[in-house]
Amino acid sequence: MKSIIVLAFLNLSFLLGCSHSEQKSCDYIPGSYKALELWNYQRAYPNKTIPSSGYYDAWEDHNRNFVQKTRNISDQWRPQGPLNTAGRTLTLAINPQNDSILYAGTASGGLWRSRSLGLGVTWERMETGFPLLGVSTIEFVPGDSTTMYIGTGEVYNIESTGTDGAERMTRGSYGLGILKSTDGGQTWEKSLDWTYQQQRGVWMIKVDPVNTSTIYAATTNGIYKSKDAGETWDHINTTVMATDIDIHPTRTNELVACFGNFDTPDKGIYFSDDGGATWEQTLQDPEIMTYQGKILLARVPSVDEIIYASVGNGFGFDDGATWLLKSEDGGQNWEIISETDYSKFQGWFSHDIAINPNAANELVAVGIEVWVSDQSGANLENTNRGNVTSGVPPIDGPDGPDDYVHSDIHFVMYHPNIEDFVLMGTDGGVFHSYDGGFSFRSANGGFQSTQFYNGFSVSDQDSVLVMGGLQDNSTVINQGGGVWRRAVGGDGSWSAIDAENDDLVYGSSQRLRILRSTNSGDNFQNNISPDTEDDDDPIFIAPYLSTRNAPRTLYACGRYVYKSIDRGNNWETVNGGEMIDGNRIFAIDDYDADENIVYLATVPGPHLGSIKVTRDGGDSWSGEGSGLPDRVPNDVVVFNEDPSVSFACYSGFGTAHLLMSTDWADTWTPMDAGLPDVPGNAIAIDEINRVIYYGTDLAVYYAPYQTMDGTINTELDWQVIGTGLPSAVIAMDLKISRANGKLWVATHGNGAYDIDLVENIDTAVEEIVEANIKVMPNPTLDFLKIESDDKWTKWMIYSIDGQLISEGQDRKVDATILNPGTYNLVLFLQDGRTHNQKFIKI
Repeated sequence: MKSIIVLAFLNLSFLLGCSHSEQKSCDYIPGSYKALELWNYQRAYPNKTIPSSGYYDAWEDHNRNFVQKTRNISDQWRPQGPLNTAGRTLTLAINPQNDSILYAGTASGGLWRSRSLGLGVTWERMETGFPLLGVSTIEFVPGDSTTMYIGTGEVYNIESTGTDGAERMTRGSYGLGILKSTDGGQTWEKSLDWTYQQQRGVWMIKVDPVNTSTIYAATTNGIYKSKDAGETWDHINTTVMATDIDIHPTRTNELVACFGNFDTPDKGIYFSDDGGATWEQTLQDPEIMTYQGKILLARVPSVDEIIYASVGNGFGFDDGATWLLKSEDGGQNWEIISETDYSKFQGWFSHDIAINPNAANELVAVGIEVWVSDQSGANLENTNRGNVTSGVPPIDGPDGPDDYVHSDIHFVMYHPNIEDFVLMGTDGGVFHSYDGGFSFRSANGGFQSTQFYNGFSVSDQDSVLVMGGLQDNSTVINQGGGVWRRAVGGDGSWSAIDAENDDLVYGSSQRLRILRSTNSGDNFQNNISPDTEDDDDPIFIAPYLSTRNAPRTLYACGRYVYKSIDRGNNWETVNGGEMIDGNRIFAIDDYDADENIVYLATVPGPHLGSIKVTRDGGDSWSGEGSGLPDRVPNDVVVFNEDPSVSFACYSGFGTAHLLMSTDWADTWTPMDAGLPDVPGNAIAIDEINRVIYYGTDLAVYYAPYQTMDGTINTELDWQVIGTGLPSAVIAMDLKISRANGKLWVATHGNGAYDIDLVENIDTAVEEIVEANIKVMPNPTLDFLKIESDDKWTKWMIYSIDGQLISEGQDRKVDATILNPGTYNLVLFLQDGRTHNQKFIKI
C-alpha cells in the first residue's frame, strides 16, 4: 500500500521533511503526522517510546519538591490568549442534566467546560490534581451529571507496529489512563491507572446504560471492562489499537468494537454477544480490509439494530476512499453505503460520524470537512469550506463566515435534546451547526488551548507586539487583551521581530517558508524563503532569526545555514557551502552585540547531534561538544555578558537536560541538578537581575545564577516561578520582554502567559544597598536618573562587550543615543569604590 511505502521514508533521522528529489513522496505525508512524530521523537529519542513512568515520576518529584514548598508564591501568571483562537479538540460531551453545559477534551491542554455551550466567553479549564494534558474521551453515567470518566493520551500508533517510521508511536501527549469524578469534576481519582504505562492512550469509554457499574474502554492496548464502576478492570480483548466501542442500548451484552490504524495486526470490526468474553471478526470485505486508518462507530438512536462505521483509509492523497459502512443487525454484517473520501489523507487522524436522533436517515460525516446526507449516507454532500481563516476574529466569534469550519474534524455529535444542533471538535476548537450541518459558527471564546511551537518572539520596544507559531493555526500576532491576529497560515513556525523597527516582522510555516511584513504583521507581502540546497531537508519547524545587533542580517537553517544581509532579499549558503554536521538544525541564537557570533544546535541523525558556534558570520564553525547528552536539543542561548558562555537544554529522559559551556561550546556542564527528569524545552536569561529561567514539559523554573565573586554557579537553587499555570504545562518557549520587564511562556496546549521578572536580591544587589545607589528606570526608554547618598565623580557607559560608549557627570544620563540592548553603567565613587549597574535600553 502507498501508506506503507510512505512510512518507510521516516527513518530514525526522521524529522519529517523531504529533499527536493523526494518531494513527490513527501507530499503524501500530512503536516499533522509530521507534527505528532516530531513531538514524540523529541521526547523518546534515542528510544522509540517515552519511558513507561517517566513523565508521571517527574510530576510527582515536581509536586513533592517544588509545588508543596512554594505554596506562598504571590506572583501570578497572567493568561494572554489567544482567546479568539482555540487548539486541537478531540472530544465533546453534554452534561446529561443540563443542556447548556458543554465539556471539551483537548490534545494537550487538558479538560475544559463551558456553561453556555461555548458561546460568549465562558470556557474554563478544569483542574484534576494530575498532570493532565491530552483528553481523548469524556463519558457520563447516563442521567447523572456527577459521575464522569475521562480517557487520556493521544496515541495513533503503537510501538510494535511496522518498521522504520511506523515503528515509533504517533502521539501528541502523555497519557494517565482513565480518571473518574463523582462530584461533577471538582475532584478526581485514578480509575484505570496507567500513570506507569504512559505510552498508552484511551480512545473511547462507554457506560452500560442498564447496569451503570459496567464500563468499557477502547484503548491502544485493547478493550478493558470494569464491573465495579471503575474500581478494577479486566483486559477482555488484547487486540491492539481499539479506536471505538459501542453497547447495544437494551441487550447490553452485545458489543461492537473496532481496531486498527497504520496497519496494526488483527485490525477490523469485532462483535461480542457475551459482554466481551468472546469476539468474532465481522468485517470481511477484502477491499475494505486494506484500510490504513482508524474506524469510528455511530448507532442510530431511534433504531437500535442499525449502526454505522466510518473507516478511514489513512495516509496518502491517493489512497482512494473513506468507507462509510452500515449494519442492520447490530454489527454482525456490513455493507458499503458510500466511498466518498471525506477523511482523505487524515483517515488515521480525524474523521467521525453522527446520526440525527430525530431522523434515522440523516447523518453528518466529518473529516477534513463536513458532509451531510438525508439518505442514510448514500448521498454525502460537502457543506463547508475548511483550512484556517486569517485576520482578527472577535473573542466570542465567529471565526469566519457561516460556511467555515476549521479543517481536521476529530469529533461530531448531535445535541441529545436540541433539534438539528450539531457540535464538532476540530483542530481549531469547537464549532456548532444549528441546522443539521449546513451552516456553522465557532464557539471558542476564552478557550485558551492553542499549541505553540518554539520560535516565539517579543518586541524590544512594544510590550504588546508578541508573536509565535501554532500547530495548524497559523503564525499569530498579539493585539492585546487576549486577541491575536492570524497571519501566516498552516502550521505556524518560527517568528522574528526586527530589533530596530517593529514594522518589520517575520513569520513562517512548515519547512522554512519565511514571509516578511512591513506593517507589524497586518499582512505579509514578501516570501523571502531561501532557495535551499538540493540535498537540504529543513526540519518541520525550522529555525531562523533576525540578529539584534544588525537587524538587516538574517540566518536560516536546514541542514545548511543560509545568511542574508538585506532582510531576506538575497541569501547565501555559509560555511563554504557545506552542511554544518550533516544533521538538521533545530535551534539558533545570536549574540546581542555582534551579529557574527551565532550558536546553533542540531538534532541526532544521521550523526550525533551537536552545538556549534561561528565567530565570523558563518564562514567557519566550531564546538567540540564534550559532555552533551545524546538527546534532541530544544534550545540554545548565548550569554550576553560573555559570548563564550552559552546554555542549552535537551529533551528526552534519563540525562541532564540543562547545560552550560564557558569555552565556546567545547565542553558542557550540567546545571539542572535537583530538577525533575523531564524534557527541557526553553531557556531565558535575565542579565539585569542575574536570573536564569527554564521551561520544561511540566513547569517553568528559575534560579539566580551568579555567585558573590561574579562567576556563574552551576549548582543552582531552583524554584517554581509564580502560580496560575495549569498543574502541568508544556512550556515550549520562553522570552523576556525588555519593553516592560515581563517573562513570556508559550505553551503547547494552553496558549501564552506572562509574569513579572524575578528581582534577584541575593548577589550584586548587596553592593547597591551598601552604597545606597539607585539607577532608574530600568529598563529605560530615554533617560536614566542616578540617586546616591554617597558622593561620586563621574559615570561611564560600556557596551556589553566592554566598549566605552559615553561618559559624564550629570545625575541625568541621556540614553537616547543608545541602540536597544543591554549596557553597563560604572559609577566612580569619591572614596575610590566603583559601582556597576547593568541596564536595558528599550
